[in-house]
Amino acid sequence: MTDASLDELSRYFAGRPNRAGVVARAWLDRRSRDDDRHRDHLITAAAASIGTDGSVRNSLLATAVTLIELDRLEAPAPVRDPLIRWLLGRQFRPGAFSEGCTAARHQHRVCEHFLSGFFSPASPAQRAAPITLPNGKEFRVESQVRFVSSCVALDALARSGRTHEPGVERHLDSFAALLDEWSAWGEFLPPDLACSALTALASADDRWGPIIDPLVGIFGQHQQSDGTWRDTDFFHALDALGRVRSDAVVPLLERAAPTLLRRQRDDGSFGSVAADERALIGLRVLLRVNGRSAGRPAGTGG
Repeated sequence: MTDASLDELSRYFAGRPNRAGVVARAWLDRRSRDDDRHRDHLITAAAASIGTDGSVRNSLLATAVTLIELDRLEAPAPVRDPLIRWLLGRQFRPGAFSEGCTAARHQHRVCEHFLSGFFSPASPAQRAAPITLPNGKEFRVESQVRFVSSCVALDALARSGRTHEPGVERHLDSFAALLDEWSAWGEFLPPDLACSALTALASADDRWGPIIDPLVGIFGQHQQSDGTWRDTDFFHALDALGRVRSDAVVPLLERAAPTLLRRQRDDGSFGSVAADERALIGLRVLLRVNGRSAGRPAGTGG
């Protein structure tokens, strides 16, 4: 059944000139003769969105997403470098999720005594919410938006090979303090935040395996009989797990595959919400279930 679903996804992405189409065809080894032209056009368009300060609209999320897009398109370093510099400049600024300490935050290890390196999407006086990720997951709670936006920036920098930066290392290391909270699955931190953290960790190198492995184990412990996760956006979880290189995620993806396939439409997509991105997520999952890789190794894009 997965072979038929992959064929449907291949037809869905055939001829699509956007980034999702170019990436999907590369994963499927079905590149078109126009893909180099599409790629160059997409890189040029993304580069045109970068302001003189190196950001996209002075937005942490938009800048990070653009850097991820350029990485997936294998854009040259001179195009990506201004974005990297701007993102690194958003660390250790007022308004980061880790800022401040209360009795409750300290008890749950989500304060500045345990977390470091987080990026600030806005000053404490400015509202950062709501945001919608490219995969369609929406966040409206202010604290969650600040956490997730920082994770997307971290993902972008890890993809760009900047895990040697001290602040980036500290951000990645901080997730170790949250494993016990995520084991409780939603008692204090929403599981969707664990998905965002895992996405960033999956883009880093093997040094963070001791955090990734137990976090994947937590997802395994809380996976329901239908392959979904309680209080978690299904595609947000699959997006994170599908990026992890370890084979430990494959049984989880296999359990999720039947529910994923039931959601596939006749055109190969999985619905109208973030249709191209969720089709790309579904493609990655089905390729992994079929024993095939998708994209380049973590830490180098894909």
